[in-house]
Amino acid sequence: MSTVPVLLYHSVRGCPGAAENKWQVTADDFRANMDLVLASGRVTLTADRYARWLADGCPAGLRPILITFDDGFADFADVVVPILEDLGLQATVFVTSGWLGKHGMLSQQAVRDIDPSRVEIGAHSVSHRHLDLLPEQGAEEEIRPSRIALEDLLGREVTSFAYPHGSHRRLTTEIVRAAGFTTAHAVKNAFSHAADDRFAIARFAVTSRTEQSRIGDVVNGHGLPLGWPDERLRTRVYRGYRRLSIGRGYVASSPVKAVR
Repeated sequence: MSTVPVLLYHSVRGCPGAAENKWQVTADDFRANMDLVLASGRVTLTADRYARWLADGCPAGLRPILITFDDGFADFADVVVPILEDLGLQATVFVTSGWLGKHGMLSQQAVRDIDPSRVEIGAHSVSHRHLDLLPEQGAEEEIRPSRIALEDLLGREVTSFAYPHGSHRRLTTEIVRAAGFTTAHAVKNAFSHAADDRFAIARFAVTSRTEQSRIGDVVNGHGLPLGWPDERLRTRVYRGYRRLSIGRGYVASSPVKAVR
């Protein structure tokens, strides 16, 4: 089965020096990653375009790859977009709507200014909570309003969603569908493929520890399992652990510190 790499980033540091934490990569490393994407001969698709390609039965003649970003950090506009434009690549940024305008995050104007022909804006909930731990009403209050807020801001339809932390379950997926999204992205650290679930697209998380050789393998279709359709036992076990952690007062937010 043909493999489709879907790369997941969070923050890209534009200032000189090393990345500040695991979930941030440097601009030099990101550009080197994108050079590998170009060398692979694959075509970058946005999340919406990829979902339509899957729905159309994956027409032959196209080797897709997706470049995605979660959260909506300000460095996406300042650092990432110029690199994408320079290299002629497309991407998707999943924005946490309730964080717009906060320190280190994209402003509303920055989101409006992003070229929709280059970058798709997707939703990433209102406040970045673990959606699989919320009751139905709580999940609905995170999912549907995020789409409405972004559509009001952009004046166009928002069709793609990404689960914060990759956390989801069947109820979460049903709410995403009912909210009018046509696709949603998980994590899984696996390849997407022709039979992938359009509401749990498999992605590979790139961190400051990910070596260039590893990126090269992934963009060329090697070194990862195929994304699986059903929830694994270890995922259910981890959900239980997170419930206990939150019960002890732990509140999950962004995996990346604000960089400004």
